[in-house]
Amino acid sequence: MPRQSPYPELDALQERTSELSHLKQNLLMTYAILGGLEYTVERTAAELAERIGVPRSHFSRARRELEAEGWLEHVSSEGQVPFFRLGEKATGRAVVVPLHSRPTA
Repeated sequence: MPRQSPYPELDALQERTSELSHLKQNLLMTYAILGGLEYTVERTAAELAERIGVPRSHFSRARRELEAEGWLEHVSSEGQVPFFRLGEKATGRAVVVPLHSRPTA
């Protein structure tokens, strides 16, 4: 009997990304490990590229493509540094952003 994985979310992500290039798979798994399925990864492209051992230009191009395809979601920027989290295509979940109600007087 196969042993149950302690990380079913990562297993599911790996299954969903099986058709992507190894670079894109590695990039998405890095975001999943650092930010989970819900949190923003507040690291620069240079830091993340170094972590996975690829040139920053390759990393940035792959990240732009993954964002355009819905695998990553741009959440915020600090100066000119964009921060991302896994998108709906990667998580398999619909991302729901709660609406903020305005206080009434």
